[in-house]
Amino acid sequence: MRRRQRGVALITIMLVVAVATILGVEIASEQHFAILRGAHSLEDEQARQYALGGEELARQVLHADFVKQPGKDSNFEPWAAKDLHYEFEGGEVLIHIEDLQGRLNVNRVAYGNEIAISRARLQKLLADLGLDPTWLPKIVDWIDADEAREPGGAEDFDYLGTTPPHRTAGTMLTDPSELRMLLDMDNETWAKLRPYLTALPDPATPVNINTASAEVLASLSTAITPQMAETLMATRDSLEGYDSVNAFLQDPALAGTAVPNTGLGVQSGFFEVRIRARFNDRFAYLTSVIQRNLTDGRLRVISRDLGKRVAGV
Repeated sequence: MRRRQRGVALITIMLVVAVATILGVEIASEQHFAILRGAHSLEDEQARQYALGGEELARQVLHADFVKQPGKDSNFEPWAAKDLHYEFEGGEVLIHIEDLQGRLNVNRVAYGNEIAISRARLQKLLADLGLDPTWLPKIVDWIDADEAREPGGAEDFDYLGTTPPHRTAGTMLTDPSELRMLLDMDNETWAKLRPYLTALPDPATPVNINTASAEVLASLSTAITPQMAETLMATRDSLEGYDSVNAFLQDPALAGTAVPNTGLGVQSGFFEVRIRARFNDRFAYLTSVIQRNLTDGRLRVISRDLGKRVAGV
C-alpha cells in the first residue's frame, strides 16, 4: 500500500514538474515575443520618424529652390532630381518630388472662372487617351454642387440606385482617386487617367507648362497632336524650361494652334512628396502634398498619407 502511495506521489510530482516546465517555457516564449514585438514597434516608429524627416528635407529643398529662382519651376531643378537619397545612422530616406501643377486640376471643370477652357482640355485628354468622352460630364456632375445632370452625365439619382447606394461628392475633390467612385469607372480607365490628373484646392491654379507631360501639353488645344507635344517637350528640355508663358506660346511648333493663354504658368505652388524610409530592416512610406506660397516661399503640408506603399521611390 505504501509503495503504491509512493508511486502515486512520484507521478504527481512528475506531473507538477512537467506542468511547471511547460508553463515556464510558455512564459519565457511570451516574454521573448513581447520583447521582439516591442523592438519591432520601436523600429517601426523610428522608420516613421525618418519618413517625417524626409518630408522636412523635401520642404528645405523646395524652399531653397524658391530662394534661388522664385519665378520659374522646371524638371531641371534640384527638387526634380530622381536620386534624392539621404543616409542616416541605421537607415536611409529616398525622396521623390513631383509638381502637381504638371497635371490637369479636375476641380477646374466645375469651379473657377475658366470652366469652359478647363473642360475642353480634359475632353482633349480623354480623346487622346482613347477614352469615352462621356467621362467628362460624369466628372462634372460628380464635382459640381447642383443636381442638374449634364448630357451623358450622372447625378445623385443614378448613384442612389447602385449597390451600395451613395451620392455624388457635390464639392471640390481633395484627391483625384475619389473619381474611382464614378458610375461605371473601371480599373483600366482609371489607370489611364490617373497620371494626368490632380485635385488642388485652388481652382485658379494654372498648369505649369515646364513640368507637364506630353499628354497634358497636347490637351491644351485640339490642334496640338501628340507628335507636336513631343516636339514642344524637346524644345522645352533644350531651354531647361520656358521663362514665360509668352515664350511658350511663341514656340514655332504652336503656330496656328490658337492655344488659350489662360490657365497656364511657369511657376508652381503644389507638390507631391513620396518618401520611402528605412530603419534597420523596417520600412515606412509617406505621401505628402505640400503647398508653397508663390509670394514668400513659405511651405505648409496639406495632407499626409502613411497608410500606403508609394511608387516611384
